[in-house]
Amino acid sequence: MTGIWIKWCAFALLTCAPKLLAIPRLDDAVDSSDSASTLAFVFDVTGSMYDDLKQVIDGASRILEKTLSRRTRPIKNFVLVPFHDPDIGPVSITTDPKKFQHDLQELFVQGGGDCPEMSIGAIKKALEVSLPGSFIYVFTDARAKDYRLKRDVLQLVQLRQSQVVFVLTGDCGDRTQPGYRVYEEIAATSSGQIFHLDKQQVNEVLKWVEETVQAMKVHLLSSNHESAQENRWEVPFDPSLKEVTVSLSGPTPVIELKDPFGRSVGEAQGLTELLNIPNSARVVNLKYPRPGAWTLKVGCSGRHTLRVTGVSNLDFRAGFSSTPVTEFNHTRERPIQGLPAHVLLRCTGLSPPGLLSNVELVSASGRPLRNLPIPLPGTAAAVGSGTSRISAPLPRASS
Repeated sequence: MTGIWIKWCAFALLTCAPKLLAIPRLDDAVDSSDSASTLAFVFDVTGSMYDDLKQVIDGASRILEKTLSRRTRPIKNFVLVPFHDPDIGPVSITTDPKKFQHDLQELFVQGGGDCPEMSIGAIKKALEVSLPGSFIYVFTDARAKDYRLKRDVLQLVQLRQSQVVFVLTGDCGDRTQPGYRVYEEIAATSSGQIFHLDKQQVNEVLKWVEETVQAMKVHLLSSNHESAQENRWEVPFDPSLKEVTVSLSGPTPVIELKDPFGRSVGEAQGLTELLNIPNSARVVNLKYPRPGAWTLKVGCSGRHTLRVTGVSNLDFRAGFSSTPVTEFNHTRERPIQGLPAHVLLRCTGLSPPGLLSNVELVSASGRPLRNLPIPLPGTAAAVGSGTSRISAPLPRASS
């Protein structure tokens, strides 16, 4: 069962059937203290990153202005982790957005020629000092030298439930190396993304970051593909979703979205393009989508990743273990092949009489592998499906 991801749907007024080894935990409401996150920048300060740094400094002011103007402020503090082989740090942690901007401006890029770099250790440090559910952006033009720290980082991603996004303006020229593949695995495990850009395009991604750093962000679909292909997905949008974002990273990305009536949705119907880099990525957003089964058609001419996220107070968290546990620090992000799989679930925003009904295990490409019923709380469970009070499916994917 290696490489398995989880996807679930939570529903109100459902009857559960027995026999799946898991421990569901339901919270009646989202604790507002848990919704505050960290905005973390992990930045490569080698000399070749000078142009990137200038754009990040300019973009940071817009990101901060946008996030601080939201009615529900998603960011509580800011973290900056510079790295340059062989050093990581010094790490800056502050609740003052002006201090964060000042720290960015004080970064000094120097040297160069080193490829790969100590990027994974820097990501690990950012995860360690950030709040749960944080937004971590990695800026580099090199693959990782310290990729053997992957296991530690994946465990931290599972515990912290943070998203890691890579903004790459280089990769040392070989994407088959483990130092590059580790980026793909971290991004996939955290429901993050990898954007491959030219140096002058970094600012475009930062405009997207402005819109996506939000409280109550939930994951609806995650799919990774090794080759060029076109895929069609049916994605239920439930009534709790305030907006939906579709992010496709790969060469010549194409996104087509149709509403529950089969009508194509474009700019006239409220679809907003947040990012469009023809050779690398496309991101679109839709506010207050009509509840129902939407159709998503995507395609790329090479290796690509798809992420569909939303804004909602209804979400869940999952962790695997080989024996029953009650704390997430005793779980891992995937089951271990050949061992019994127990799943610990924690739901937020699911009010009584809502219950989890089903668990669906899906592959890294997003395809269903197995659907299992969830017993009532106290006996077991893992990923679910059913309907809301108005018979609308409520899907969520684990990050």
